[in-house]
Amino acid sequence: MKPIFWMPAGFLFCCAMLVQTGWSQQETNQYDKLTRRGEKVYRTYCVGCHGVKGDGNGPAARFLITKPRDFTRGIFKFRTTPSGSLPTDEDLYKTITRGLHRTAMPRFALLSEKERLSVVAYIKTFSPVWQKRKPKPPIFLPEPPPWLGSPESVARGKEVYTLLGCYNCHGESGRGDGSSAGTLEPDVWGHKQKPFDFTKGSLKSGPSPKDIYRTFMTGLNGTAMPSYADFFQNLSPDSPLKPDDVWNLISFVLSLRTGE
Repeated sequence: MKPIFWMPAGFLFCCAMLVQTGWSQQETNQYDKLTRRGEKVYRTYCVGCHGVKGDGNGPAARFLITKPRDFTRGIFKFRTTPSGSLPTDEDLYKTITRGLHRTAMPRFALLSEKERLSVVAYIKTFSPVWQKRKPKPPIFLPEPPPWLGSPESVARGKEVYTLLGCYNCHGESGRGDGSSAGTLEPDVWGHKQKPFDFTKGSLKSGPSPKDIYRTFMTGLNGTAMPSYADFFQNLSPDSPLKPDDVWNLISFVLSLRTGE
């Protein structure tokens, strides 16, 4: 009786494996098709700045102050993932859709959703790092507190700005002219680093308080701007700083804006 029992079980197992393999192959074929479409979109809209090889050396790159991203390094500044991690597909999709303030990277919201997703897939073919690692889960982005921007929060934020030493790079008045500003090493792409001037308005990756929170807690990979997530998540009981001070700092930074 045992052979009669095990033969059907083995048969069902083989069938399940064949179905799973078929699904995997179908997913691979669909992704390959998406990538091929992404190459066409990329060569139409992106190659002028980012280059055929995705190395940021397109024909227009030499005329730009903010250099196009080199995708071959697999290092991305603007993410919702922890410091050192790859971005999620949604992160890349948002950058393509929203563009980057004060740079030559425009909004591509008029491209169809599928076209933008296809470019995300194609961008990931430029670096082997995507085959070796997966993005870490995005950090939690809380809603801003109701007291954000209040005079008390701004005043406390100025104290936090000093306690954290932000002025060393960004300057006492937030103009990017701190004592360390001129001594920063080039970023990982070999470009000169200049601390952000908060008085000029929006960050490249977005103007909202949550955009600033995300940048502060994830850092900017490849640059001198670190993540403060571990610092604020591991404050000692006797620390002069508290978890809410992240939002107080954001209140102060927002108060420095004098224009967009």
